[in-house]
Parts: sequence; structure tokens; C-alpha cells
Amino acid sequence: MTKLLIITQKVDENDQLLGFFIPWLQRFATHFSKVHILCLEKGKVDLPSNIEVHSLGKDSGNSKIQQLLRFYRLIYQLRDSYDAVFVHMNPIWVVVGGIWWHLLDKKIYFWYTHKAITFKLRLAEFFADIIFTASPESFRLPSKKVIVTGHGIDTDLFIPNSVQNPEPLSLLTVGRIAPVKNYEVLVDAIKLLNDPRFKVTVVGEAALKGDKDYEQKLHNDINQQGLSSQFMFRGKIKNQDLVLVYQAHSIFIHMSKTGSVDKALLEAMACGIKVISSNDSARAFLPAQSIFNENDAQDLADKIKLAAEGSVLPEMRDYVVDHHNLDKLIDLISLRLQSHRS
Repeated sequence: MTKLLIITQKVDENDQLLGFFIPWLQRFATHFSKVHILCLEKGKVDLPSNIEVHSLGKDSGNSKIQQLLRFYRLIYQLRDSYDAVFVHMNPIWVVVGGIWWHLLDKKIYFWYTHKAITFKLRLAEFFADIIFTASPESFRLPSKKVIVTGHGIDTDLFIPNSVQNPEPLSLLTVGRIAPVKNYEVLVDAIKLLNDPRFKVTVVGEAALKGDKDYEQKLHNDINQQGLSSQFMFRGKIKNQDLVLVYQAHSIFIHMSKTGSVDKALLEAMACGIKVISSNDSARAFLPAQSIFNENDAQDLADKIKLAAEGSVLPEMRDYVVDHHNLDKLIDLISLRLQSHRS
């Protein structure tokens, strides 16, 4: 079996944003005889015995130069312990490792899902042999190397609640708190609804200073509009516990401006709750009544009313299972990663 080197930002099952990658690693372990992982930070992990995690030291205070030197040392020391490289999301590692991996005759595979086209991304596209992305909107740099795979949603974990029905006017939004997530539109929509029965749970945290300022402004706006009793901010929740949060709500609101298919939207659909989105990419698979115009609080309020009165569409979960299933994704990627050995 082929041996694999994976480069990722963080390996930690308790991380809300990146904890989803743990099931990816567990499934990769079934396809490869040995998996080495290089990450900036290592948290709590419980992985199969054929996976070895190497932190570059951000978690212990190493400088960026120290992290880079450790990266170079490890990719050389481990050169006989991997046949291919899989870089998850961050193009800089494809750039700084690309020339060395090519000299070592290691194929480079890159996963990227973001609308931004940066100089680093252009360089990464040059060095990568294959680029995987979740949707056509998730990788916008023209390239013949791109393979659209769908997202990797663990549909065995994210399942509908078969025990009890949540409150019909309970709303949920999940994601980091930042201007790109457009939370102020939801605040304005709740004000327009003028119905205290609508309750909103916000799951996520503000990671950067600018994001924290944005979150404080949101709290101020909510208080000034007399909506504090209708909003609950729960902070970050580890990915594996999110299923219980989805199941406890009736309507998921997705306002992100990223333009690509959002993982949280698909997780909500897999859990069988109603969803509303302004994302352009969601128009390809959501019915018209589940789409609202970006930045249009009145349209969002109208769609929330429609969703509250309607029923769940079972084909929403079916869509995720058919097009964004984690097992199918890892099978596809692993087949590609192993193909250069044949």
C-alpha cells in the first residue's frame, strides 16, 4: 500500500472549525499503510496506529522561521516514509515544499475551497499535480489540474433527530464570527419579523481582533434594537458535538459571502433541518423558497416565515449523501493519490 504525507493546519478533535478533519484522517488510514501528518498545532487526537502526527511547533511557541525549518527537516527525514503528499487548504505549503517534493519524485495533491485567488495560490497551482475542490465555485483559478469532488460530510454522524421535534421557530447559524459571514442581515431580519417567538442561536467565535470588534458591534446592535432575548451566542463547539445543535433547531440560516458551498450548510441539510441561504453556489441545489437575496433583510425575513410554515424536504439530506459524502470523497482522493504508483 502507498504511504502518505499530509500537511494541515491543526489536528485537534475539539476544534470547531478544523475538528472535522479528524474523520478524514481516520478514513485515510484505511487506504494507506502509513500516514505522516505535519501540522502547525496538535491538540487532542485519537487516531489509528498507522498515523503519526508531527507538530511544527506553533502550539509550543515556535516562530514562523522555526516552524519552516522544522517543516524542511521533516519532509527530508521522512522522505522514505511517504510516496505522495496531500496538502489541505493552505497553498503556502505547496509553494515552500513544491520544488523539494518534485526533486524527491513525490506527487503533490492539493485540497482548496475558497473563492480568493492569490499569488500564493497561483504558485501552488503551478507546483501541484492534482487539485481537489468541493465545487466549481470553490476554486476559481482556471486550471486543467482541478477535480471537483464535493465536500466531505460525515453522513453517519450528521443525521436527523428521530427522537423529538425542535421548536418550529428555533433558528441556527454556525461559523466563525466575521464580516464575511453577514450576521447583521440576520439581526435586521429578526427585527423585521417582530415576533419574540423566533429565537436565534449563534455558534462560533471571533478569532481575529477585527472579528472581535465586529462581534461587539453585533452585540451592540442587538441590544439597541431590543432583541437581546432572541439571540444566544454559544461560542465555539467541537465539530463532533455540532450534530446535537443542528438537531435541536428547525431552521438553519446561511449568510456567508464566500461564494462556495459551505460545509455547515451541508451538515445542517444532512441533519434534516430546513435551510435558508444567500450563497450563489447553493442556488444549484436548493429550492427557490430556500434562497434569499444577499444583504436583503426583508427577503430573509420572508423566507424565514415560509420555512417556519413549511415542512422539511427529504431530498435535502439525500443530496448531501449522494454528492458530499465523506466516504465517497476519501475513496476518490485515495484512488488518485495511489494511481501514480501503478
